[in-house]
Amino acid sequence: MLLKRFFKIFSLLFVLVVAGVLFLFPSVRNTIVIKSSDVLTIFDQAISIPFSVIESKSNDIKNLSKINDENISLKSKIYQIDINHSKLNRLESENKELKDLLNLKNSVSGSKQVVGEIVDRNYNSWNEQFVIDKGSSDGISDSMFVLSSGGVIGVVDNLEKNSSRIKLLVGNDISSQHLTLKIEDKTQSIFALLIGFDDKTGEFRLLQIGDSVDIKKGSLVSTSGLGKYKTSDLPVGTVSSVKKASDQLGQEIRVKPKASLDVNRYVLLIGE
Repeated sequence: MLLKRFFKIFSLLFVLVVAGVLFLFPSVRNTIVIKSSDVLTIFDQAISIPFSVIESKSNDIKNLSKINDENISLKSKIYQIDINHSKLNRLESENKELKDLLNLKNSVSGSKQVVGEIVDRNYNSWNEQFVIDKGSSDGISDSMFVLSSGGVIGVVDNLEKNSSRIKLLVGNDISSQHLTLKIEDKTQSIFALLIGFDDKTGEFRLLQIGDSVDIKKGSLVSTSGLGKYKTSDLPVGTVSSVKKASDQLGQEIRVKPKASLDVNRYVLLIGE
């Protein structure tokens, strides 16, 4: 009991002494206030640092998220621009292709002329054949030539009601079609058999059997109208070179194709 009473009296006296000192000595009071304020300021700054860092990082994350969203949006717009550009290029290419076919259609003869669209072309037989969307119900026959811009590129090989398979002149087995072509000279027409295509030089190989005749470089080569394929005078190419055949029984004639062999989408079929 005495100890508790002592502490109460001591605490009261301490408070009175401190209050008296602060009252009697203003400079001490001001110093204590200033020091207390400094301590509180330091404490406040120390407390605010983590919150400032957190707020700064939060703003950085928000800015990063905004930049990322803008980046995604820009990529999407660029992707759409690329798609539109690709579509535009494709449409321009198709437009040019159709214009070329129209000009070709107006410049050649043939009682039947049909424009077909390529609907199937296998990578493994890219230079051999493709399938178009026109067949016997569209007036297609198996004796028709197939042309792209410039001239003949193939013949109808297999016929269905609503589609046709086209064999290209650059195919390995084109000789099986027994296709006779005509070489126009100033004084005469010379006939030769299409026997193949040289992939290295990009030239047709023709065989002219019989006595050698003088064939000029640059002479025009066209369809003859002989045999199965009756339409004549369709452009095929121009003579690039002539040499003695390996069997010495005639001449091998090299012909540079007149047509673009890299067909995109449309072809013109011509027959009688």
